[in-house]
Amino acid sequence: MAKIVVTLAQLTCQLHDKEANLKRMKDIVRKTKGQIVIFPELNLTGYMPRDDLFGQAETASSPMIKAIVRLAKDTKKDIVFGAPMKGERLSGVVYNSCLLAAGTGKLFRYDKMYLPTFGPFEEKVFFAEGKVVVVGDGRHARIGLMICYDMFFPELAKLETLLGAQILVNISAAPTTSRPFFRRVMPGRAVENAIFVAYSNMVGVHGSLVFGGGSVLYGPRGEEIVRAKDLEPDIVEAEIDLADIDIARRFRPVVRDSRPEILDQIGSVLRSDRTD
Repeated sequence: MAKIVVTLAQLTCQLHDKEANLKRMKDIVRKTKGQIVIFPELNLTGYMPRDDLFGQAETASSPMIKAIVRLAKDTKKDIVFGAPMKGERLSGVVYNSCLLAAGTGKLFRYDKMYLPTFGPFEEKVFFAEGKVVVVGDGRHARIGLMICYDMFFPELAKLETLLGAQILVNISAAPTTSRPFFRRVMPGRAVENAIFVAYSNMVGVHGSLVFGGGSVLYGPRGEEIVRAKDLEPDIVEAEIDLADIDIARRFRPVVRDSRPEILDQIGSVLRSDRTD
């Protein structure tokens, strides 16, 4: 069956209070209809724990992550959420991670590749850059994982699409100042890949940042399917049909017409520019 329900859980997350945030996650997963439930960036700890980051960071075997994996398996739902995660091989390193706890009991982890460090953002001060693109095999769909600022780099969305993603999921903690930019680029990501795009943003205030909300789900033609309110907690759900991807690509074959030589040239130019 290609039809599934997607839930966007737009929350105010409690900074440093993982127990409260986990309890809220469990309640939402159990009470909502979505077979895919999507939470905001760093929703387990709030954005961001700063000097407490190392103490707040998790591992795949930590009790909290295991509890979410167990929740996904028990409910047979795919849960996408955010948490700071410790390096698997190198101690003293923390990543801003998007995790997919699949309804099959598997865990997929993507570490944010594009870390904003400008204006009010200082992620490179605290986080290491991710290196690997991840498309997770959920119980209900193949999900391309990304986080907030990643949305502004079309090469990431293109690669996840080419790796077989059916939904590009972006978890976010974007402030109100970023809202107009996201609203312009997200439909473009959907159209240029003929793919579903789901965006779950935080609300509330952490320090000087006022998170804007406006979580949204787009279809493979760039059409808005459902949108959450701005600036306040909201949970929205919509049914989608993954078969719409094939239909969209039949009439606008943007994936078929992708040109590898252009992508090769982009890499070549970037590498040469950074070695001059």
